[in-house]
Amino acid sequence: MNINLKFKSFIAVVLLSGFSIAIAANTEEKNSLAPEATAAEATLSYRDIPDLKEAFIDAAPTDRKDGILVGELGIDGGNKAIILKLAQEIADHKHGPFDSFLIAHKGKLLFESYYLRGRINLPHFQASATKVYTGLALGRAIQLGYLTMADLDKPLVSFLKDLDPTKFVEGVEKITLHQALTMRSGIRISKEQREEFEKNPSLLKGQGQVQVFLEHSAPITLASQSFKYQFDPRLVMQVIDAVVPGSAKDFIKNELLDKMGITHYGWQTDVSGLPASGSRSNMTSRAMIKWGTLVINKGKWNGQQLVPEAFIAKAINRIVRHSDDENFSDDGSVSNTGYGYFWWQADMKYGNKNYFSTSARGGGGQYIILIEELDLMVVVTAYNLDDSTLQITAERILPAFIQNSIPIMSGKSDSQDKFPVLKGPYFGQKPPGLTPEVFAPGIVSVDGRYEYGVSFSPDLDEMYFSPTVKGHSVVYFSKLKNKKWTNPKKANFTKGKISDEFGAIVSPSGKRIYFSTYDSIFPLKIWYVNRFEDSWSNAVLLDSPINNEEVIFSSEAKNGDLFYINSSKDKMYYAPNKNGRFPEVHEVGIDYGSHGFISPSQDFLVVGAHKENDKTKDQDVYVYFKKKDGTWSKPINLGSAVNSNYREGGPTITPDGKYLFFNRYDEESGNPNIYWVSTEIIHKLKTAYLKK
Repeated sequence: MNINLKFKSFIAVVLLSGFSIAIAANTEEKNSLAPEATAAEATLSYRDIPDLKEAFIDAAPTDRKDGILVGELGIDGGNKAIILKLAQEIADHKHGPFDSFLIAHKGKLLFESYYLRGRINLPHFQASATKVYTGLALGRAIQLGYLTMADLDKPLVSFLKDLDPTKFVEGVEKITLHQALTMRSGIRISKEQREEFEKNPSLLKGQGQVQVFLEHSAPITLASQSFKYQFDPRLVMQVIDAVVPGSAKDFIKNELLDKMGITHYGWQTDVSGLPASGSRSNMTSRAMIKWGTLVINKGKWNGQQLVPEAFIAKAINRIVRHSDDENFSDDGSVSNTGYGYFWWQADMKYGNKNYFSTSARGGGGQYIILIEELDLMVVVTAYNLDDSTLQITAERILPAFIQNSIPIMSGKSDSQDKFPVLKGPYFGQKPPGLTPEVFAPGIVSVDGRYEYGVSFSPDLDEMYFSPTVKGHSVVYFSKLKNKKWTNPKKANFTKGKISDEFGAIVSPSGKRIYFSTYDSIFPLKIWYVNRFEDSWSNAVLLDSPINNEEVIFSSEAKNGDLFYINSSKDKMYYAPNKNGRFPEVHEVGIDYGSHGFISPSQDFLVVGAHKENDKTKDQDVYVYFKKKDGTWSKPINLGSAVNSNYREGGPTITPDGKYLFFNRYDEESGNPNIYWVSTEIIHKLKTAYLKK
């Protein structure tokens, strides 16, 4: 079977570790074959497999007709000298016990090496990397219609019909598949309890395993539903077995392994009788390349969609961002650890830039590491208790491929030489007074084009706005570089995963940019990117009840509360900041108006609105002032100084609080221009309001 390995934005690197005792093989010998386990060796336990007499290192891997395309390191990508030097160091025991190390780039396996107990045909234990395969099996069930994406947010027990809910502890209904996939079921079973259960394994057969957990756990609460690296994958496997025809074991074999041509593997059985879900599977390193490729291709294999793209997006992006778990600790060049659907995330730093990575990880050094921006995947299996694979990837492998990358915020443009020289704050524009003026005509406000939503960074050295280009909403940005503003260019936060991005608003700290999206998979949701020194993180779908409905246009107050538009209800809502999370939502409590923006000082709210039953015009800009008791005043129209016979809306405030931006639909085409005006207009209204 020929497989389309189009790594649209990945390189693949596979590492398998163990002790290497031999000198690196001659990489120029084209006829040398990768080491294979003998029939006798294949029956041995991992600990009994003899070490290779010499390391095998190949910079032009052999085409084994296994569905993996091959190429040559240095010809098809990568710095050959850098990688061969690292491989030699591994063979010389300088980085712990590796078993194998492979690299693929732009759809081709470019480098393959084996050490110690590594064999090309010998499945290697995967440890917790097994969790990723379990998660993808659930995704396959969704693709085939046995579940839906919406089912991820339903009570997990609703899929398990053999349970007795009368014996559950309090709060079991709070456990969803989404939480189990992110290790946040909230189930708390002590070590002593587990040891007691294991004395009577018959209780743990089938769904009895879940029954025991839900009877004997501490109550499930919001506090307990925090990240805990435990047996949650068993819950996911139970649901798979319950909803698919036949058994989970046959389903995984027929619908994933066979379709990817993975025939040489091991997968042990759990005490429940189902396939093990959190560990205890075995894969060859080339099979790991295939699992990674499935994810790289957004759930497609050889052109067939095996797993929904929307599921892959959730799996590989940060959902859990903070935890006391030891796996969340930063370590030098690897930081900002997060967790998706059994996939880990981290930023890898090289030079002055961070590169987002997502990885399957197993204890002892088992990895499938994907670095999207560089087209890079790193997979590791090993028996290495002092594992430093992530650091090696950041510090030694990234440099071999970075030379082909482009900084995502360089501020350069093909037409930069034609762009006017703009200096100073506010995109080099002369600030207006009490009369609104078109903002940056011909550059930001372009006749015949729809644009809105201007937002500046706190230092006023970056600007974002949202035009519509070729029928799609996009975010453009410009930055002040060398005292000159760069030509606005597309931000592309989701790197093409979502068709429409709009309404980018920089947080008061400048460390996060919230934006809205729309397409058939993610209709009207709020996302964010974290802002680094000269780049952004990968886009993350906001993990909050905020996104339970169709929502857009979020602005963050200085205290961290998030104000946004509930498009489904056409109302303004806000979510209180709870230690960086937004676990609850509330109506703002204003008379009318939905498209709003909270002021930097949080003392007033500007909205685009029309009075109920008012048919005289589409929309004006109004202001609400916060009263001493925390409620909001009646809406006050900004008057003729801002509002006209045309429609006005989409208000934002600069981070220094000095200027109001808004849209005015005054073009003959019906599209709006962006206007700005001094907020002194609002302050005068506030003075008059307080005198009443």
